[in-house]
Amino acid sequence: MVTIYSIEFRKNKEDKEYIITELRGLSTDTKPVKYEERYIDNGSTFIEIDTGKIFFYDLSTQTWKEV
Repeated sequence: MVTIYSIEFRKNKEDKEYIITELRGLSTDTKPVKYEERYIDNGSTFIEIDTGKIFFYDLSTQTWKEV
C-alpha cells in the first residue's frame, strides 16, 4: 500500500490539477501517475521502504526515475 506523506496542489493553464507529493511504499507497489483526479507533478518523490531506493517523477515522460 502506498502512503502519501505530503501534498501540494496546483493548477496549470488548462485548469488541470497537479500535486507535488512524497509517496512511500514497497518496491512491488505500483508507482502512481495520478492520485484521484489529479496528476502527479515534477519533483514528486517515491521512496521504496523495503529497498531504500528513491525515485523522482518526470512529468514530460510520465515515468518515475531512480536517483
